[in-house]
Amino acid sequence: MTMRPLDCPTLCDAVRVLGPEVSVAYPRTGERLGATDLDSASERFAHRLVAAGVCPKEVVGLLSLTGPQVLVGLLGIVRAGAAASMFPTGAGTPEREAERLAPAIGAARMRHLVVDSDCLDTARALQGLCPDLTVVHTGTPAGPFSTGRLPQVAPEDLAVVQFTSGSTSAPKGVMLAHATVLAGLRAIAASAEMNRDDVMVTWVPHFHDMGLFGPLAVLFAGGSVQVIPPLEFVRRPGRVLRLLADTGATMLTGPDFSYQRLAAAATPELMTELDLSRWRLAFNGAEPVRATTIDTFTTRVARARVAPSTMYPVYGMAEATLAITFPTPGTTPRVVHLNRRRLSDDGLAVEVSADHPLAKPLVSVGRPVWGMRLRLVDAGGAVCGPGRLGEIQIAGPAVTTGYYGDPAATAEAFDGPWLRTGDLGLQLDGDLFVTGRRKEMIIVNGQNHFPEDAESLAREQPGVHRGRCVAYADGAGERLVVAVEIAPGGDPDIVAGQIHRELCGRLGLAAVHVHPLRPGWLPRTTSGKWQRGLTRELLAEQAVAKH
Repeated sequence: MTMRPLDCPTLCDAVRVLGPEVSVAYPRTGERLGATDLDSASERFAHRLVAAGVCPKEVVGLLSLTGPQVLVGLLGIVRAGAAASMFPTGAGTPEREAERLAPAIGAARMRHLVVDSDCLDTARALQGLCPDLTVVHTGTPAGPFSTGRLPQVAPEDLAVVQFTSGSTSAPKGVMLAHATVLAGLRAIAASAEMNRDDVMVTWVPHFHDMGLFGPLAVLFAGGSVQVIPPLEFVRRPGRVLRLLADTGATMLTGPDFSYQRLAAAATPELMTELDLSRWRLAFNGAEPVRATTIDTFTTRVARARVAPSTMYPVYGMAEATLAITFPTPGTTPRVVHLNRRRLSDDGLAVEVSADHPLAKPLVSVGRPVWGMRLRLVDAGGAVCGPGRLGEIQIAGPAVTTGYYGDPAATAEAFDGPWLRTGDLGLQLDGDLFVTGRRKEMIIVNGQNHFPEDAESLAREQPGVHRGRCVAYADGAGERLVVAVEIAPGGDPDIVAGQIHRELCGRLGLAAVHVHPLRPGWLPRTTSGKWQRGLTRELLAEQAVAKH
């Protein structure tokens, strides 16, 4: 009996036994890879890497725009016995991109970088900063290739080393062995009930864990994937809805903001025209899931025969090979309203009505996926009971063993066998509700505030550009600061005044400062998350420069 990909010990073995129905399509270019294509092309590329001097157990970077070369490059790297590190591509100059990527190359002592044609200028700039770096182009020459034996790869060998952006600290490389990755892919496939009939549409960048491991899980479960470039989704979300209908897609991935964009594109005319009845899961993760997004999205797409259970709020991180908690497929999202003050001050979940003045809506992200263990721990190290706020800690076969070449960061990340996620949350009836990052909790004059509460109130005010704002405490902890982008044509003073009055009144704060900013000013991570800490640093630097 042929072994299934998800039952294989390594990614190298899994790609060899992909089912004939598996395919990856790229609608923008018309390219397509079948199971045989993935196997032969990645094997060919692995031989090229070995010929270029890639050695077993080293880390090889991959810098590429969206396209078939990404999967071929990733699988070629691991089949050459190395670990792949997927690098983010940005919109900056090649020199600035090189400066951003060089720290990770140094941290991993990389000797080889795989690039496509669009990233060659950045690669050359990187070679100027890292003279020992060898660049390998993804283009595979036609004709025969070496038939020599590739290196033996063991389940405990590293498959992926995924680096953080390093924007505010030294980059940390999440280590994921072959066995770890496959445990994570099994968890995703089992908990989302993936099968051969599934078709996933994905636009999330491949250097993000959702954009890398989500599609791999579908392929290894026997399904197919449609891959589009991130900018195509951002610019034309309506076309994504058409693609879902045209391909009979059952799954889509993206963070919360992407479903706001889809809801805006889902006009009554378009929804009447499309049949999206096969769409069963809209994975919503990578940033806080808003109850308002669920309501708006569900209402707007209902005309296209999209079930309310399609919206699928999830929780995960790269350190867990993506998935930590999923809801049961086919269930509608669960939203609770908790007393904001009791939660922030006492760490206690007290349910209130949706129209209560202190109501804080929270969306359930489900229960631990297959093989994952989860607990909540309070500031004193005690395990929290139901309805108590604590740090989320995880353990299981899909969890990283630590950070590459960084024993200090690894030691800090673990509490015995448990990985500290750095996120705060609580459990009600077994469901997990995530409230935010522990280090981003705002403490002003001894009173706790969740940054999302201030941001939610601020973004509701007229004149805020696309709801873009971040909240944090100033360095002295004496006031709440909100940095907000002002819509074109808006009066910064008027908008800032409205936000100031709303926050003071609703949050009971006297010390609030609002920073009005131009559209596009607020920084994001490569995965699209707002960077509160970096915003604080940049505004502090601006203040010093003015004086």
